[in-house]
Amino acid sequence: MKKSLLALAVLGAFAGAASAQSSVTIYGSLDLAVTKGNGGTAPNNSANGTSKAWIEKQSNGSRLGFRGNEDLGGGLSAQFQIEHRFNPDEGVLNNPSFFWQGRSYVQLSSATAGRVYLGRDYTPAFWPAVKSDPFGWDGVGQAGSTMWAGFLTPANAGGTAAASGVRASNTVGYKSPNLSGLTAQVAVALGERVVGRDTGFNVEYSGGPIYAAFGYEGITGGPTASVDGNRLINLALHYDLGMVKPIFYYSRAKVNAGTATPLTNKYWMLGALAPIGGGTLKAAYGRLTPDANTPAPVSAPWSNQTQSKLGLGYDYPLSKRTNVYADMGMGRATNATNNTAYAVGVKHTF
Repeated sequence: MKKSLLALAVLGAFAGAASAQSSVTIYGSLDLAVTKGNGGTAPNNSANGTSKAWIEKQSNGSRLGFRGNEDLGGGLSAQFQIEHRFNPDEGVLNNPSFFWQGRSYVQLSSATAGRVYLGRDYTPAFWPAVKSDPFGWDGVGQAGSTMWAGFLTPANAGGTAAASGVRASNTVGYKSPNLSGLTAQVAVALGERVVGRDTGFNVEYSGGPIYAAFGYEGITGGPTASVDGNRLINLALHYDLGMVKPIFYYSRAKVNAGTATPLTNKYWMLGALAPIGGGTLKAAYGRLTPDANTPAPVSAPWSNQTQSKLGLGYDYPLSKRTNVYADMGMGRATNATNNTAYAVGVKHTF
């Protein structure tokens, strides 16, 4: 009997070690809000403002994902991540052209040398921006894509224009280990002779109350000559005072670089996060100044109008996984009516 118990204990120990060496995690989130706009015409990073109808939609992109890790020994490991995006109000794909729209990559990691990844992921310049938006690029209050001052990552080399934005397909990237709060990341998205080659990097520091970051992204080549030479630089500085965390962000983008009239747009934002009443108060004010030579009319994101936006919101956690929120965003622009939208919603993560 004692021998049997000992054998079971040994087998259990081996099983525990095996499970620790390899794991797959299922994760996700669902977010829905009731929103309403005032029908204004100024840009607001939200379709709600241009409609006076009551709308049910997500603020944070709902997702279902899988991530895995395998310990290869000697400080080496392998990981993967695939993430599906969908609209829970109707149960449809967020983008019909992409089932794994969020992320789809595989990587090899070293505890001392960093990690190398291949596939579809956010570009390095995205991180200083999204970490500086108090709303996390979500909902009616977000600063969002305006923070890139008109720059867009090239469309998918597979030919799907809807993929353009802040993620890059066909990426080969590297991220350094954390060295006393300092990290660096560099990535190249292969254009495969379909779109321009996208190259970017960032340097981030996070230590104590300080977060500071610098990012760069640029496009070379590709069949669309107008974007050859487009580039973005951005920088961020945060300082957590405890009772409030002030945030500063700045970006400058060169667009239409391959034409006779290249344009330089500038954007800045001041934001803050403050713990109040068990929740978090969010506030941001940003201003986009397009190049004075921008012709009119120009469709988004290169509007010929100076744009500004005020975002206010409050998040309250009901638990570690469930959060309720109320947000407001008001956009203003030259020769346009104020665009104001409101949202009250709930987000659940698992």
